[in-house]
Amino acid sequence: MDFSLIVFTSGIVFGGACAILASNKHRDPLGWFVLGFLFSIISLIVIAALSPAEKQSQAERGRSQRRHGDKEFAANPKDPERPWLG
Repeated sequence: MDFSLIVFTSGIVFGGACAILASNKHRDPLGWFVLGFLFSIISLIVIAALSPAEKQSQAERGRSQRRHGDKEFAANPKDPERPWLG
């Protein structure tokens, strides 16, 4: 009973620390919480060593939405016979 309580508590502590670091580095906090809960100190070292993720600018978000099917055809196609090629 005591050992399982210690393991569970350390998982919560390391998971929380990983989630906080991940949030500060613009990464997925929930995923890093789970990794921190399961792998404890290893996950904490890895997230501490990672560089911050870059946020996408408005222009990059627009391009990525177009690539993922936001619009059916390219706005200014190079090949008018096949507008889906962009």
